[in-house]
This record gives sequence, structure tokens and C-alpha cells, in this order.
Amino acid sequence: MSRRERERLVEATRALAYAVAVTDVPAEELERFTETLTSVTQALEKRAGTRCVPQPVAETVGVPRVLLDQYNPVHVPLEVAFPDDGGAVATVVMNALYEGPTDSVHGGISALLMDNLLGILVQSTGLLCVTGTLTVRYLARTPLNRPLRLRSEIVERSGRRVTVAGWIACDGVRTVEADAVFIEVPYR
Repeated sequence: MSRRERERLVEATRALAYAVAVTDVPAEELERFTETLTSVTQALEKRAGTRCVPQPVAETVGVPRVLLDQYNPVHVPLEVAFPDDGGAVATVVMNALYEGPTDSVHGGISALLMDNLLGILVQSTGLLCVTGTLTVRYLARTPLNRPLRLRSEIVERSGRRVTVAGWIACDGVRTVEADAVFIEVPYR
């Protein structure tokens, strides 16, 4: 399967998940849809591996970027860029699949976004690290269906520890801040 074909399949799967979550289809039609989806799932499982396909890495105007979980329809697709100042940035719009309080992004999803962005920044330095601690502070409601700007920066590196800070903002207002300590682990 080519890269573009896989991207289209993942995009269609995400669109399907959203449609399933928000549909109001009559009960008598649900069985037909369920049978169709079961058939598609069984056909895909015949060629299934045990891990997700690796994410592509690309460059935009000479600046590396990571398309995080581009091929995993369950994860939030983040396109992470690394500006010259040494941080990492991403913009994402979260829909109803990620809702917690009414019209708001679930706090656990905000924590996931922060852990992903902070970790990607650390890994972009060439270190293999795992999250040691992640502290998330919720400052305001993070709205659904609006562009969210994510940012992270390395604060300190000491031995095997890397301290990173980041935030999520909507319309220039920070809604979430996070700090994390990542621990370098040896390659096996």
C-alpha cells in the first residue's frame, strides 16, 4: 500500500469514527452498517501485523517535522514542526470524539497532547527517553472545533533527565500548561 493510499484509508477511518459517534441513524439501519463494517474489518485483519506502520518524517522548507501517528486512526494526528528557536509547535482542531465537558476537550486528551508534543521534542534531539513525570495544569476550558496551538521547549538537561515545558492555547489564551521530566533509557 502506498503512503497516499494508507493516508486516505486512515482519514476515512477517522471520518467513520466521527460519523459513528455523532450519528442519529434509525436502529433498523444500524445492523446493516454493523455487518458492512465487520466485513471490512475482517478483510483488513487478514493482512494485519502486530504494530502500527511507522510514521513518516518530512521536511518543510528545510525544517524537519514529524507527522505523529499519521497512520494510526485511533491517535490524534499531530503535525509537529521544529522552529529555529529549538522548540516544537503544532496546531490541531479537536472534534466531538475528544469531548469531555460539554463543547470542551477532555482533560485526559489534553494531557495526551502534551505528553506527545513534549516527548517528540525530546526525541528530536536524538535521545531515547520515556516520560518520568507529567504535570498538567488546566487553566481554562479548551474548546472543541477551534484551532489549538501547542508549544513545547526544553528547559533543562541534567545527566539522563530532560525537563520540558509546554502549553495549549486557543485564540492566544493558554488553556493548559504542562511540565515533564523525561528519562533517557539505553537502546537495546
